[in-house]
Amino acid sequence: MRAALPLLFVAAPAAAETAKPFEVSARILPGCLVATDAGGRWGTIDMGQVSGVPGSTADATLVSSAGAGLSIECTPGLSVNITADTGDHPAAGERRLLRGGGTDTIAYRLFADGSATPWTGGPLPLSFATGGTRLVPVRARATLTTSARAGTYTDTVRITLTW
Repeated sequence: MRAALPLLFVAAPAAAETAKPFEVSARILPGCLVATDAGGRWGTIDMGQVSGVPGSTADATLVSSAGAGLSIECTPGLSVNITADTGDHPAAGERRLLRGGGTDTIAYRLFADGSATPWTGGPLPLSFATGGTRLVPVRARATLTTSARAGTYTDTVRITLTW
């Protein structure tokens, strides 16, 4: 009697790929970053103290966490427009400060980017050809035309960037 011998087949090693490429990508979107203070504001303008007699003038510059002005950083090649609304207490197209606890107001004007022309809210164009940060100065001026009651006068203006 013959014994059956099992047949063994030895397979040749399979050719495995040990290297393959894969793709990595990122898409940069146009946009801007504006520096904020601890309260989340883009800055404040404090015109200090002034006498309440006619002819008195208060003048100050917006101060942000980055210095004197709005600190704006945008994607290289981006052009933006900055606009400012008329604030919370406008009258007859003028921005006005309102006395806390009262109805008295004081007219004031904003000036932007070194201009001597009041910034009425129209767009202020800025270009960021190579990117980087720009400090855009914003100044406020109030000149009393009549006597003003003592108190703290405030307003809130919203600035908008569009691109």
